[in-house]
Amino acid sequence: MKSAIAFGQGAAKDSFRIEDRPVPQPGPGDVRVRIHASGINPSDYKVRSGAQGPLPDGDVIPHSDGAGVIEAVGVGVDANRVGQRVWLYNANRTEDGLAQGNRGTAAEEILIASKYAAPLPDGVSFETGAGLGVPAMTAHRALTADGSIEGQWVLVTGGAGAVGLSAIALGKHLGANIITTVSSEEKAAAARAAGADHIINYRDENLADAILRITGGQKIDRIVDVALSDHMEGASAYLKPGGVVAHYATTDPAAPLAYRSLLVNNTVLRFVFVYAIDQDARDLAISDINACLEAGGLSGITHKSFPLDEIVNAHDYAEAGGFIGKVLLTA
Repeated sequence: MKSAIAFGQGAAKDSFRIEDRPVPQPGPGDVRVRIHASGINPSDYKVRSGAQGPLPDGDVIPHSDGAGVIEAVGVGVDANRVGQRVWLYNANRTEDGLAQGNRGTAAEEILIASKYAAPLPDGVSFETGAGLGVPAMTAHRALTADGSIEGQWVLVTGGAGAVGLSAIALGKHLGANIITTVSSEEKAAAARAAGADHIINYRDENLADAILRITGGQKIDRIVDVALSDHMEGASAYLKPGGVVAHYATTDPAAPLAYRSLLVNNTVLRFVFVYAIDQDARDLAISDINACLEAGGLSGITHKSFPLDEIVNAHDYAEAGGFIGKVLLTA
């Protein structure tokens, strides 16, 4: 089988090689999956480049997310799983989720613990499945970690990113009123297609004024946030007292907070590190994500695909940013 191997940190062209490797045999609790699509997340290229944490020892197959078909199972796994279409998450993470491991999805065949292989509903493409793991589970946790959002007003910042689009679709499925921010008409179209009720171009409009106009003066309940230092200064103007900011990413690891206004507003600041959420939260996410897929949500998210052999080009494209949706490898 073909496999992408990262031999060291640095530029993609210096890190990756495509090699033929033996087809792996599943151990206890494992399934072997024939990969049809592998998803690239920011953590994948940040670890590879050296911007975020070390590579583990030995050869590293990158990528946490993917989708394919189970071809074999190990001891302790139901034999009826053979032939099942699945979407994958946490493929190349350590058991605690806190560090990268060695066996990711950028290969034609991979081993993964059975619990990290979720059933992919009939009619949902492998490309859609490979885009679920980190983005959809992050979005779900950010939306639901503090209870039901049915009937609530939720702001999703960065509505054209992979997490943003997932949060829009899942938020609508779970009954929320979704407002999102974008920076262009192209991104607005993607957010609208995902199910956003209201779209704000943050380059053209004052965020607080636009939100309060949309809600008729009612402050919102929750923010699913991608840029902490950009949004916290004025958040109290449109976030209700005791409202939640669920934050999952930033370009500034030392992001400043508008301490006084957040304090006075009794704002709840929640951080979401999806790799390390507990299994109950994962199971709930899988259930809601699959229900959303079966209802027609999440399947319209745009993907840019590259063949497995072109992993260098795929990582370069993902790292450059500016695209809508998620970058994939197809095997």
